[in-house]
Amino acid sequence: MTARCLLLAGSWGPERLPARPARDDADWVLPLHVRDEPAARERIAAQVAAGADVVVAPTWLTHRRALLPLAETRRAADWTTAAVRVARDAVEVGLERREALLADAPPDDVRQGRPEPRVAAVLPALDDQPDAGSGRLPPHESASLRDYRDQAGLLADAAPDLLLVEAAADGAEARTAGQEACATGLPVWAALAAPMGDDAAIDAAHVETWLEWGRDVGLERLLLPTLGVAAYARGGGLAWGGLLACAPDALGVSGAAAAAGSGANGRTSAADWLAAGASALACLDGASAIALEPLRAAIDEVERAAVEASRAVERRWHAHVARAARMASGGPALWLGERAAAPLPEGFAWLHVDATEAHHLPTDRFRLIVARRPFEGAAVLLERGGVLASGEPLAGGPDSGLRTVLIDDASAPPLAIYRREP
Repeated sequence: MTARCLLLAGSWGPERLPARPARDDADWVLPLHVRDEPAARERIAAQVAAGADVVVAPTWLTHRRALLPLAETRRAADWTTAAVRVARDAVEVGLERREALLADAPPDDVRQGRPEPRVAAVLPALDDQPDAGSGRLPPHESASLRDYRDQAGLLADAAPDLLLVEAAADGAEARTAGQEACATGLPVWAALAAPMGDDAAIDAAHVETWLEWGRDVGLERLLLPTLGVAAYARGGGLAWGGLLACAPDALGVSGAAAAAGSGANGRTSAADWLAAGASALACLDGASAIALEPLRAAIDEVERAAVEASRAVERRWHAHVARAARMASGGPALWLGERAAAPLPEGFAWLHVDATEAHHLPTDRFRLIVARRPFEGAAVLLERGGVLASGEPLAGGPDSGLRTVLIDDASAPPLAIYRREP
């Protein structure tokens, strides 16, 4: 299937704002997702229903530096874990709403079949927070390393699907955060900070340095703040995406609505990013459902033709498998490679194995083998009269022990069915 561009939804509103003393509210020190869990869950569920593929657990203020002024550093782990739990609960609620919204949509609707939403836990920039030590403080670099390492560990313990590093303006500190995040073993996305100043720009050397660093530390994806450097990212050997300005502008118009459009008024549109090759778009702030909907629609519109073509290929492949299954008429069956998205033909005892492990299987065993990629060793595993459904014709000659039953070359790639000689 065609890889879909992922839409990441960050904070919705006040999740990033530090707590302020309130005389009439004894719980003012609590983060929003603890103080009002249903409201926090509702915000993230609405993002999922609007089409977000990645949602961010509200961990912006659960690190020890943020909790130090509140004298609540001992609760960093509990509140971090609670944030990820709220996000996971919200994904389930949001998926139910999404399914209800698409209940009447046809199966081939471009909005159908999107990947399961993932939960990211954010590791924010800590350089604008006070050091969380006590007594005689270590040098700033040592304090940053300690605090990023501590919070990355707390985030990993909460078991999100990935970590999102929101880069500090200082490059060294941003690399420290990213390196500590990657050391947890979780997939990590890093958002590259936007340049400061009217004449600031990110040049090719700067991006290439980040791409090299990302490859070295095992980064999964780098999010770029400007489209101008996308050409350098395309050949950088690392997945990448774009950052969109989604917060409402001074006129009260959603920035995402403009970002989803034609790129007017100096904004980079979702279509522009996709045309450049971005595999993800991220709305780090102001990611309300209203802001996400035009982005989701813009992504779907760009991907529509490719998705429809990919689904046509998949329908042809599964029809080919069904035709081979009718020739095999039931029994032990082997699926080699990636699992099928559609239900497997009935009447068979299916075994799924990666093609690299096929040499461990018993010989003369299977009535039907399905292999999307050419599998020259099928004759040894098939029982006599058994059938192979192949995604491409085999290179073997008449001595392979397989007889060609059908070659379907009506469209590319050609599909083939073989039978082991009795």
